[in-house]
Amino acid sequence: MFARKETIRRGAYLLKIIFNLIILGCIVSLWSCNKSEAYYGDPVVQVNINRVELMPDMPQPYELLDWKEKARQFDEYVFDFDSTLPAGPMIWLDNNKRNLPQQTFGLFTAVHDVRQGADVNNGEFHESLNSLAAILGAGLIGIDKTNQNGYNFVKMIQNYFNTDNGWNIMMNNTTPEVALWAEAMGGTGGMMFSERVVL
Repeated sequence: MFARKETIRRGAYLLKIIFNLIILGCIVSLWSCNKSEAYYGDPVVQVNINRVELMPDMPQPYELLDWKEKARQFDEYVFDFDSTLPAGPMIWLDNNKRNLPQQTFGLFTAVHDVRQGADVNNGEFHESLNSLAAILGAGLIGIDKTNQNGYNFVKMIQNYFNTDNGWNIMMNNTTPEVALWAEAMGGTGGMMFSERVVL
């Protein structure tokens, strides 16, 4: 009986300590909530530079480019298989079905790059660098690349996911036999190397 009373007394004492610690924690928490604004130093004073002040806010003549319209025109030109502009079509179909059993497309990296085109390197040398950028850019201005002129360019871009070589990563080409330019470039969306490594 005595042991039971002692256990109850010790339990009550521990509960009292725990309760006091909780109350103390609440008081410290409330006290530490300082409502005054943080001080980040004195504000920087703007200093006018006379020569800069002489410059107009809106130079004349000046015409702001409509970049959305430029992007729309770019998409219209680059994805036109029958372009009659002086450089001709910038796109061709790749029917080699690398990595996935589907048709894909190629875009010239540079106008009439001699390594590229439907009749060069079996139509397989094209890079995700500009294909992915063109699709992303079009999407940013509201062009639906999943259904444009009967093609799903977003689905077609999947061929850059290299499964045939067992790497299972987005690469810059549909086949590593062309060049290992930046094996992770497609996945990172911009990693570039200063040298081209040929396999």
